[in-house]
Parts: sequence; structure tokens; C-alpha cells
Amino acid sequence: MTLSRGSVQAGEQAEAVCALDLTLLSGEVRDLYAFAQTLSDLPIWLTGETLPMRGVRLALGQYDEDVTVQPAPSIAGDITVGEGWSQSVRAFLTLFLAAQPAAEHGSVDAVHEMRVAVRRLRTIRKAFRPLFPKGALANEMSVFQQTGRFLGNVRDWDVFQTEILPAYVSVDITAEFVQLAKEKRVSALAEMRQKLTDPSITSTLLSLGQSTEDPAALFGAETADALLEDHAPVLLDRMARKVQHRGHHIGHLSDRQLHDVRKSLKGLRYSIESILPLYRGSRVETYMGHCKDLQDLFGRFNDAATAEALVRQAIKERPDLAEAGNAIVHMAHRERKKILKKLPKQWKIFSKDVPFWCQ
Repeated sequence: MTLSRGSVQAGEQAEAVCALDLTLLSGEVRDLYAFAQTLSDLPIWLTGETLPMRGVRLALGQYDEDVTVQPAPSIAGDITVGEGWSQSVRAFLTLFLAAQPAAEHGSVDAVHEMRVAVRRLRTIRKAFRPLFPKGALANEMSVFQQTGRFLGNVRDWDVFQTEILPAYVSVDITAEFVQLAKEKRVSALAEMRQKLTDPSITSTLLSLGQSTEDPAALFGAETADALLEDHAPVLLDRMARKVQHRGHHIGHLSDRQLHDVRKSLKGLRYSIESILPLYRGSRVETYMGHCKDLQDLFGRFNDAATAEALVRQAIKERPDLAEAGNAIVHMAHRERKKILKKLPKQWKIFSKDVPFWCQ
């Protein structure tokens, strides 16, 4: 264990440092996680930026924003439940921490990657949930739910500024809204930075990391050593049934209910992608294509709904933006109506496709 206090310098640039490094010299990695957990209630937090990385960043004056997730080793037919869990969780923990430094300094892409990592980790837990004891990792997922919300707040203003406004209104109308979006993003980013230092997030990351080193402690030895391909159909079918249940009578659902369908569909797709190498063939490609087409429609619907919500919020705070804001709301509402007309047909195509894992 090493405590570093002082500063990192690169030329004329310097930054204060107070870092605690834990290094495993011998023994099991899971024991290192367990020890780190005993420190997680202290006012310290994990970061994806090492001291050398800080020096490079200061020297270059920029963050490395290329933080896409590294693919996990290919999932073969003989992979166990424990190995599948460990590979999937480890990949997105790595993404979360790798994106964090750039996200804290305002990178649009890095904020998005952190949000993706949180969503994927929550989905992985949902997919594997029937295989481990009831309530396991429930606190961790509650923390990640809150984390997703404050990351989503930053991301919403990013999308509003860079995608929604250009799509809905002319440049002269958007100018004041762009400025407002920038101000809102600065506020949301400050909240994100502050909340990322919460000990509960560090504790959650350490807990998930420990589970990847000792999956038998989570699943039980027998389940952890079982073949994933033997359980995959049941796990996927559970996710698919939830989508079908929520999407029943899709043409008559409220916005809130449609949002729930969208979340379940995204969870199903993420779950499939995490174990996709177990399956091959044209039926897989067809099913995934229908899933993606439907999800794209839901994504457009969500963007329009988000535009309406954010603009209405802005008008309450800035009544002088009402005229331009109402124009945006009108266009977003019209876009939602167009999507709602297309949705039942796309849903029918998806829902009638027999899942490939059932064949």
C-alpha cells in the first residue's frame, strides 16, 4: 500500500495529488478487493487515471477520449456461468473507469461510455439474476440506478444540443436554446463530478470486481461451474417474455409504458449480445435485426419525448423562450405521432419472430 501526496508536474503544468495505491504482491486478487472494501467508507474513490497518465495528460493538455470497451474473450460453448459473468462484468467495469477521467472534464463521448457501462452492468445482473441468491447485488444495482440518472442528466443535455435542436429547428431559433443547454450541462456536469466521489460508488465497483474473481461465492460452486449454454435459453427467455408482456397492445400504451418497453427491449438486446458467440446462423441475424429496427424506433421516440420535456422545463425557467420553445415542442410532438404510427407494424414483425434460442 502506497500513499502519494504532492503534485504531478509536466513542464509548467502541475496538479495536486493525494492517491492511495494498493498492489498485490502475492495471494488472491479477491483478497485485495476484500481489503479495499474495508476502506470504501472513507472519503476516497476509485479513478481510472494513474499518476503516469496524469502526467501525460498534463503534458499533452488533453484527455484520451478513445475509451471504447475492449471486447471480452470469445464466449465458447464450453464456457461456464462463472466465466461468462466474470468476462462480461470485468469488461464494463474497465470501460466505466477508463472513461471516468475524460468524462469528469467534460468529454461528451466519455459521459456516454460511462452511461453505457452502467446500463450494461445492470443488464448483466438482471440476466444472471435467476442463478444467484435472491437479493444478491441489489444494493449495488440501486447505486448504479442512481449513477445512471445523474450521468443521464448530462447526456440528455448533450443530445439535446447536438442532435435534437439541429433536427427540429433552424439555426437562428436554436441559438438561445444552445446557450441554455450549455449552462444546464455545466450544472449537470458539476453534480456528476461531486456524486462520483460518493463512497457508495467505490464500494459498488469493488464489490462487482470481487465477484469476477470469485464467482462461486456469488452463484455457488455448482452453478458457477455449470455450462453457460445450458442456462442461456432460460435466461434469455425470461428477458424476452418481459418485453412481450410490456409491449402487449402496444398501440394503446402510454408514454411511460412505452418507455418501459424500450428499457426491456434494450435489456434483451444487451443480454443477447453478451452471450451471442454461443449461437450461430441466419436466424440469429434475423432476430437481432428485428430487435435493432424496433429499438431504433423507440430511440427516436425517446429523443422526441426528451426534447419536449427539456423544452417545457426551459420555458418554465425562461418564459422569454416560450415562442421558440413551443415551436420545438410542436415539432417533437409531430415526430412522436409519426413514430407511433410505425410502431405497431414493427412490433408485429418483432413479436412474431420465434427467438433463435428456442429453435
